[in-house]
Amino acid sequence: MTDKERKKLEKMLFYILGRRPDEFGLVPEEGFVRLKDLHRALIEVEGFKNVRLKKLKDFFLVFKPERFEYKEESQVVRVKPELAAEEIYLKEFSEDLPGILYVPVKPRAWIKVSEEGLASEAIVLTPDEELARKMAKRKGALVIKVDTRRAAALGAIFERFIEKLFLTSWIPAEALSGPKVDESFKKRYLPPPKKEKTPEISFEVELFSEERKPPEEVLPYRKITKGRKKDPAWKKAQRLKRRERR
Repeated sequence: MTDKERKKLEKMLFYILGRRPDEFGLVPEEGFVRLKDLHRALIEVEGFKNVRLKKLKDFFLVFKPERFEYKEESQVVRVKPELAAEEIYLKEFSEDLPGILYVPVKPRAWIKVSEEGLASEAIVLTPDEELARKMAKRKGALVIKVDTRRAAALGAIFERFIEKLFLTSWIPAEALSGPKVDESFKKRYLPPPKKEKTPEISFEVELFSEERKPPEEVLPYRKITKGRKKDPAWKKAQRLKRRERR
């Protein structure tokens, strides 16, 4: 990275983090923004589309710019509080709402949200439709319209963050409008049902409950002679002749 490139990048990051994070759809927590979220916002800006996440990380690790605080363990970064605009630490309750706000909702979540409403610790909305599209694209989400008057009438409370963002923790389903959730929509975005595995059936039948033993070897019958061997036929003939002479 050349010195010119480094200065250009530092200037843009200072503006995003320390002046107008709302313009980029970012809501810092105690001034900190996740490095991945910062990178997604940065590459949408003309002149920074080719900046890779590793290059951004190396910018903080190698150059250690003085105006920033980077925590490598948690991968978050902020402009030092004494240098940042006060507004990035403020969220104000707002009754003066635009008629329509936009919120990104992932397609699979929309199937449930369209019926039950949207609830989360910090739901980020914007009146800027173009910004809403960018925020949705980062998450692979849909852009859902919010009727703020109807939402407020049903009890939703909104806070304003600087100029372009609003925050809430709940939006009733009646105030949301988006793509129709029909069978075609569900088929497109829901995962296919898992096929149940058919248990393997063994066709081998045991005929006996006892373990099969190998057949014993059948030996031919043999008369026990206690060591005495039979006389050959010629000896028998001689023995008979001797008896006859007597």
